[in-house]
Amino acid sequence: METIDFKGLWWLPDDPENHLSGVLQVEHGRPILETLGDFGHEELARTATEVSYSTSLETHERILGISADGKDITLERSQGSPGHKMNFPGLSTASYAYLAALVGKHFESGDPVEFDEVAISATDLNAWTQVNGFSGGVEMRDEGGPLTFVGMNVNFTGPEDIRIPLSGNDEAFIRFRITSKGMGFRSASVSMTQDAELHLRFRKKTSLNQVIERVGQVRNLLSLAVGRPVAILKVTGFRHDHTEGPANTPRPISVLWDIPHNPSPPTRDLLPNEMLFSLPEDQADAKKVFDGWFRKQERLKPVFNLFFGSRHHPDMSLEVRFLTYAQAVETYDFRRRRKPGNLTLAQRVSDILGLRKTVSRKLVGEDLRPEGPFIKIFKDSRNYYTHYNPNKEKKAAKGVALYLLTVQLQAVLEMCLLRELGFGARDTDEIFDRVGRYDEIDYFRCQI
Repeated sequence: METIDFKGLWWLPDDPENHLSGVLQVEHGRPILETLGDFGHEELARTATEVSYSTSLETHERILGISADGKDITLERSQGSPGHKMNFPGLSTASYAYLAALVGKHFESGDPVEFDEVAISATDLNAWTQVNGFSGGVEMRDEGGPLTFVGMNVNFTGPEDIRIPLSGNDEAFIRFRITSKGMGFRSASVSMTQDAELHLRFRKKTSLNQVIERVGQVRNLLSLAVGRPVAILKVTGFRHDHTEGPANTPRPISVLWDIPHNPSPPTRDLLPNEMLFSLPEDQADAKKVFDGWFRKQERLKPVFNLFFGSRHHPDMSLEVRFLTYAQAVETYDFRRRRKPGNLTLAQRVSDILGLRKTVSRKLVGEDLRPEGPFIKIFKDSRNYYTHYNPNKEKKAAKGVALYLLTVQLQAVLEMCLLRELGFGARDTDEIFDRVGRYDEIDYFRCQI
């Protein structure tokens, strides 16, 4: 999340003797290396007697380095060279942009960037588990007037890992740790914080691309569960062949890359009753949720991209958000069917609402037919905001009415995704009632 600078020496994997001094800056996960000198220019032509070079820098898929404080670093997957400058007098400088920075290991030439395990730290993850290792209380004394504070006892017992077996002999587990400040002698203040990390342990080594994809899938699942965009704070990779100490403990490798629309951490913690659902206490139910989510990624990928693209993009205009949800609803109906069929938009929306009739009627009204009032305003608005035909403008929802329609579509999509995770109609109805979805929709209905 923050900007990190690594000063050090840098070289190409196939030419370790030629070092360049430089600074790697990782800003919001985007690694850019600034060097004194460069790693060569792009070759234009070669003959037996001479070689011609371009003024453009040559791209290198991997650069290795060591920071001033001794960290091994691998820069992986060139994203081009954003800058090159010749100074007269002075030294030339060069910039190299990369997809990812891997801090903690040198991946030599020909060595694929793969991991046996990754640990993901994310906002709201600890609260989502509903696990708390703290206990204790406040001691007060009654002396005939206002109660007098006497003391406070706080105990912390580290919770055990929560293990979630996955299909294909993969495994997920949640590990808890505590950080503290002010525990020293005569400290005037003390703070202790419990954090959680979600570990994914793979049966066979997983590539960097697959890790990035899986982290995105976990982020989306948590964002759906807690009901707001979740930020990825840290990703750490582990390899069984990269260890330290007599116990051969896997050495951590920080994996840094630019996560699109990764929000700043929230200023307020969520309470469990504000979330759509928390981590299931039963291991079998937790396995069902995680397995179901990962298994349906390929089939429902367009739906996830549309829904979470909007969820993670808070500055999106209302009209664009409405169209994004409208497309997601139509795509969901198409993707959920074994034989998609040649159905109209109205028929698709009506069929989706029919999957959870009790919930749908509270969200959009009693009439769930294709010709009903909700589907009619939805269809007219979708057609207008897609083509902006002036002849259809009067029939389209605007202002508060369009906002209401967008909120309704978001809830319909949440209903569909909860269904995919195995939540029944009664469960979904209770969830929407608890988190205030029905109240929110009723409020905006009254504003029209």
